[in-house]
Amino acid sequence: MVKNPPAYDVPGLRAGIRLSRLLCESPKPLGLAELCQASGLSKHMVYRCLQTLLAEGIIIGSGEGPKYEPSLLSFHYNSLPVARMTVTRASGEPLRALWDELNECVYLGVLHEDRILYLIHHEGGRAIRSGGGRMGGRYLLHADGAGKVLAAYADDALRARLIAEGLEKLTPNTHADRKGFLAEMARVRRQGFALDNEEYIKGVICFGAPVFDYAGHVAGAICCSALTIHYTVKELEERVGPKVLATATRISATMGWEGK
Repeated sequence: MVKNPPAYDVPGLRAGIRLSRLLCESPKPLGLAELCQASGLSKHMVYRCLQTLLAEGIIIGSGEGPKYEPSLLSFHYNSLPVARMTVTRASGEPLRALWDELNECVYLGVLHEDRILYLIHHEGGRAIRSGGGRMGGRYLLHADGAGKVLAAYADDALRARLIAEGLEKLTPNTHADRKGFLAEMARVRRQGFALDNEEYIKGVICFGAPVFDYAGHVAGAICCSALTIHYTVKELEERVGPKVLATATRISATMGWEGK
């Protein structure tokens, strides 16, 4: 009895995907000969795949002779998961994996009425908790690790409102004056992450990173907070920071972001 070939070894399907990708990447319509050359496929295979893609509405004739270009049908269907994908859903499993690895407090926050709203919050597993946060809680932006990320990547109007409202000095380290706050915002944007050096709660330090959506907008921020009895700020940045950034990149990719 002849066995069915493995599901991953379907030449026609693979060829069709390759041709569709080539047409999407090309700035101009492509003809049969151009597609054969670019794909390395035979003329017969390319012709068969093109006829199938045409019949399904995935590609269309360009009107420039026998050349082809992608339709918007694939975009329509591929955009549906993007519309359904929320930052909370995208962050759930990666953030839990980070929590399991670090055994420290990790959380996801989004902007809400000029505050950071925690949508996910996993408390640290050590005997002494970092404290100061809970899921559903709303906190000041200017002193929170993830909050500083959200404020730094927001528009100028938000930062102006925070300054006009008054930047509360929660600890001796809080950036509570206009000049210091704006300099910190510029630093966060430049380096791509934020550090909370005992600025919200004395004895607690944090590393925050942005999460981007498919359009390159910041959809939220994730953060790891730890006690100063366990880490110095330098240790948090060097040992924990890369893992937080990698998790943020993973979540952003799930959200459709293709940046670096």
